[in-house]
Amino acid sequence: MLKLDYRNKLLRPAWVEIDLDAVSHNVSTIKKYLGDVKMLAVVKANGYGLGAVPMAREIVRCGADYLGVVMLDEAYELRRAGITAPILNTGTIYADQSDYVIDLEIEQMVDQLTVARALSKSAAARGTVAKIHLKIDTGMSRFGLHCSRAAKEIPKWLDVPNIELVGAFTHFPMSDAVDKSFALLQIERIKNIKRQLEAQGIHIPIWHMANSGGTLDLPTSHFNMVRVGLMNYGYWPSFDVRQPFTLRPAMTVKAQIVGIRDIERGDTVGYGRKFIAEKPEKIAILPLGYADGYDRKLSKIGHVLWNGRSLPIIGGLCMDATFVKITDFPEIQIGDTVTLMGEDGDKEISPHDIAALIGSVSYEVISRFGRRLPRVYKRKGQQDSIVNALTGD
Repeated sequence: MLKLDYRNKLLRPAWVEIDLDAVSHNVSTIKKYLGDVKMLAVVKANGYGLGAVPMAREIVRCGADYLGVVMLDEAYELRRAGITAPILNTGTIYADQSDYVIDLEIEQMVDQLTVARALSKSAAARGTVAKIHLKIDTGMSRFGLHCSRAAKEIPKWLDVPNIELVGAFTHFPMSDAVDKSFALLQIERIKNIKRQLEAQGIHIPIWHMANSGGTLDLPTSHFNMVRVGLMNYGYWPSFDVRQPFTLRPAMTVKAQIVGIRDIERGDTVGYGRKFIAEKPEKIAILPLGYADGYDRKLSKIGHVLWNGRSLPIIGGLCMDATFVKITDFPEIQIGDTVTLMGEDGDKEISPHDIAALIGSVSYEVISRFGRRLPRVYKRKGQQDSIVNALTGD
């Protein structure tokens, strides 16, 4: 039998550090910017990699009106943690999953009448109503009633008993681009549907379509609620959007050096022998790799920071290890901490920087750092808590 307490211990010398004060600053700033417009904070994908439950708690504390998830499992995680704030599941469900929506007391995206009827039946069995948000497809072609027929079909939903039509919404595919022509067309499409419904005497309380890009650049898309994700965590959705306030990056990825090797001319490093030393070199081994969400494409083009100095990544990233060249810094020792993403001294590696190197987007970069990396939460510069998914409850 195990005799030691392993729960939420930092056993691995690699971790994700989260600045709770930065999250608080970002959410409070966005709320102030929005004025009377409601704010739905998106905490899907484990809070974009920062931890869904801690992020939800901090975000709700700072005044967010709703939390957004994309699957029932994510809603369950929040409810199990005791979070009682309104939750909207913007992901699709099957009709036979309707009981879970009622049990979790969440609001559900719906774009199929069969699902609405199933929710109605489940709600009636519980003596309650199902709160739904109708999804309208204005150009994303992912989910939703097509905008060409939405105004005709929506009245049918009003005849379904035990259903409360709380909201209607759509989504931008490129609100953070320089060219806003398609986004403006989408806004006109949703406004036209809203006008047609109101002409029929149909009033839907909440209309929402703006994501982070729309929140910044398209105020006519705000209606009475916006959905903010990436900005909560301190990052702009692109370099092309307005930056009317200051965001504070909340996420840093760090690791301690666990090995140092002296290699000679002709020695190779890593799988595939992709680095061949042309002269004597000194390399350091970091205890994380692509299984932790650190992209293999960084093998020859990425770098990490040590005391504000850049160390190039060499060789092929392993599943659990990364190699960096430290020849120019012989004073580096085992146990020294390096930064893979975030600020270090007067330098920074942002998720945008990493995304540019690997041909991706910052959203993917931060959300891919996996559950094997403990999350260390800080407040006022001091450790507040550690969440280790492998050794926790």
